[in-house]
Amino acid sequence: MKISGNTFVITGGTGGIGGATARSLSSQGASVALFDIISDDKGQAFAQELGVGDKAKYYKVDITDSDAVKAAVADVVETLGNLKGAVHCAGVAIKREWTNDIAESIPNFKKMLDINVTGTFIVNAHVADAINKPLNHPDGTDKHAPFWTSTEERGVIVNFASAAANPYARVLSYGPTKTAVVGITKSFSDFLGPSGIRVVSISPSIVVSAMTANFSTYFSDDLLKTATFPRVPLTADQITPTVQYIIENVGLNGIDIPVDGGWRLVSLKAGIQGGKDPRELAPGLE
Repeated sequence: MKISGNTFVITGGTGGIGGATARSLSSQGASVALFDIISDDKGQAFAQELGVGDKAKYYKVDITDSDAVKAAVADVVETLGNLKGAVHCAGVAIKREWTNDIAESIPNFKKMLDINVTGTFIVNAHVADAINKPLNHPDGTDKHAPFWTSTEERGVIVNFASAAANPYARVLSYGPTKTAVVGITKSFSDFLGPSGIRVVSISPSIVVSAMTANFSTYFSDDLLKTATFPRVPLTADQITPTVQYIIENVGLNGIDIPVDGGWRLVSLKAGIQGGKDPRELAPGLE
């Protein structure tokens, strides 16, 4: 899929990986629709900072609100045109004080499930349907018509999972939500194959962002112990080349790509055996 001349929805599009992706794609000639929850003034200011004029547009939209996402995607099609995919970066990791009581994680799990999982399904569904409609509903009405099998690439969706998608103790409720993102990627890839739409996910390790700024040194210390190289948190700009690679490489579909420096999350049993549970070092995580 070419980047230049095409339009991409970017969720979480004004900060972190989303903001870096917006800068990368817009600098290469793409139009970008920025979905986020910051104020309209701040979102529009970021869109203007991209320096591409009316080829960047901000939408204040909650990704868990299906009607709002559908309306925003419809406006993208109408105003920016030539919608070819999405880079879905929006998500949350909620901290809580650590205890041995797993049930205390249930409220946070429900919220992360809604945003990280349901939100992913909603964004993928509405973007895919918008790309699909001209092909699968030629008269605009028959949603039950058989797939018109496409021989051309017509779209690409990039989801963000996490190294935590292979969960361990410190990501007790966050990790499974990212496992589900990988599952959505694979099921959507299979469903959308006949329509010529690819779906791929990326699983980064710790990325320097507002979301991870208050995670103490627990994960960075863990990177030093168990990653291969590099053994430090990544920057958003170190993730965006993988987004570009996925968009441009038609051979990538239905897979999850780790960008993690060979990091494998494990519970540090040695610390526990020494009489100190290492999870206590990060009281703001699970």
